[in-house]
Amino acid sequence: MYSVILTTAFFPPISYFSAIYHSNAVFIEKFENYQRQTIRNRCYIVSSQGIQTLVVPVKKTDDKIVTHIELDYTTPWISKQCQAIRSAYGKTPFFTYFSDELLAPLYAKHRYLFDLNMDILNRCLSILEITNSIRFTEEYKHSYDSITDLRSCSAKKNTPFCKAYQIKSYTQAFSERLPFIADLSILDLIFNVGKEGLLLL
Repeated sequence: MYSVILTTAFFPPISYFSAIYHSNAVFIEKFENYQRQTIRNRCYIVSSQGIQTLVVPVKKTDDKIVTHIELDYTTPWISKQCQAIRSAYGKTPFFTYFSDELLAPLYAKHRYLFDLNMDILNRCLSILEITNSIRFTEEYKHSYDSITDLRSCSAKKNTPFCKAYQIKSYTQAFSERLPFIADLSILDLIFNVGKEGLLLL
């Protein structure tokens, strides 16, 4: 067991939850500057064509503190993302059990990206029955001596997100035509495996 600090994340990758599950202290960074093109506002699912990226649009601002980043609702991204998720996972074993719960944060129209992500995180933790407490940083520090710092492991090129994660395969949607794709959004694990996804973390 170890302590870990993470960025906020939109439907985080599976290894993000593995890091939480195997940690005795979990911190979410609240005072960093927002970084584009990272898991802070995007996630990866699998469609019939392969990996599909879902991106949450945010408003442009000079205030870069991650908790101050506002969602941009000028385009119909919510309906498009929900349709993409339904198309990708509508026939998976656990979609009907958990889709309403997992898609609800999108329809809640949160003002801030951070609040949307925390709503998603808490629902996913509840479904997987992960009870590790989540705390927030009280100030920004560039580095930590006694905490595993995963804040920079959030770009698309980093797979898995958490290098300590031992990838375990499971049956995915479209497995008859696509090879197994590791460390997708937690949506992929929950819709395909359900609560037993905890055993794969």
